[in-house]
Amino acid sequence: MLYDGWEGQSPYPADFMNPQRYLCSQLVTLRNISRDSTVNPGANPGADLVANLEEIWESGAVLESEEPLEEGTKAEIRCGTAFFAGRIVQVEQHEFGWRLGVEFSPLTPWSIEKFQPQHLLNVSKRDKSG
Repeated sequence: MLYDGWEGQSPYPADFMNPQRYLCSQLVTLRNISRDSTVNPGANPGADLVANLEEIWESGAVLESEEPLEEGTKAEIRCGTAFFAGRIVQVEQHEFGWRLGVEFSPLTPWSIEKFQPQHLLNVSKRDKSG
């Protein structure tokens, strides 16, 4: 299984300032696969949430959700045939819901060849001169 032996100790840090970061906007399925939750006790493990994928890079992503998941929650992101396993490493509540930072398992890194979300914008290629 993708989670056996992986407790979120990735060979790369959760790099939220990654230069190879992409902005996007794509509805995805987010599944909580952790056994219990203190933040959202009514949430069933295995229950699917719809979230908006806002940013993505090789080792992680940022999602917007109407439901919270707590830090440390093991989760899966699915869209079509694309699949990413990981854990929630950052949770921020805001006016319209929750911003969730996800660190991918080293076994399911993202690449543009594997999955190209809608409205993909490579912010590392933006002209920084002005």
